[in-house]
Amino acid sequence: MNPKIKSTLLAACVVAAGCSPLAPRPDYSKFFVLTPLADSSRPPASAARLNGPILGLGPIDFPVYLKRLEVVTRQAPNRLIISPVDRWGEPLDENFERTLSENLAQLLNTDHIEKYPWPRKRQIDYQIAINVRRFETAADGQSRLSARWIIKDGQTGRDLYASETTASAANADPAAALSEDLGSLSRDIASQVNELRERRG
Repeated sequence: MNPKIKSTLLAACVVAAGCSPLAPRPDYSKFFVLTPLADSSRPPASAARLNGPILGLGPIDFPVYLKRLEVVTRQAPNRLIISPVDRWGEPLDENFERTLSENLAQLLNTDHIEKYPWPRKRQIDYQIAINVRRFETAADGQSRLSARWIIKDGQTGRDLYASETTASAANADPAAALSEDLGSLSRDIASQVNELRERRG
């Protein structure tokens, strides 16, 4: 058979079979985001929220291996799996900070949360610094959060309280499980801020 004819027939067969390297490939990507705590019982605006505490959130030290769009799963203590299809809607460290801010705004009934670094002239009541050590799910779907946090006096920078939160949840949806863990961290921080406010009078 003529080589040119043979090549033409082969190319036609490849295209007909849908195997052309130029054909668009299906995208199986799935995107996830963390969800804040439900706040259906809270009115959208109130005088109390306008007069709520002024918080400075940050710095938040986040593991470098999690600062990505791909979902990371811990396969073993020293082995991580980076998903080729499951992705975060935004880098996980940014999603973490934004969701935590929304949670604290709800729990402390305030509209005043400043992101680190805030302007020097901004008066802060409390600064919350966080060191996130773990924030991922395992192969069995169990999530794990481990974070150390410090509440500082916003005026003097003096440490007022330091603690560590560990949380875990089981959910087929990794984003939902991690959202539950972040909710636990948010409640721990908010509870201590309220206690400090009561002491301050």
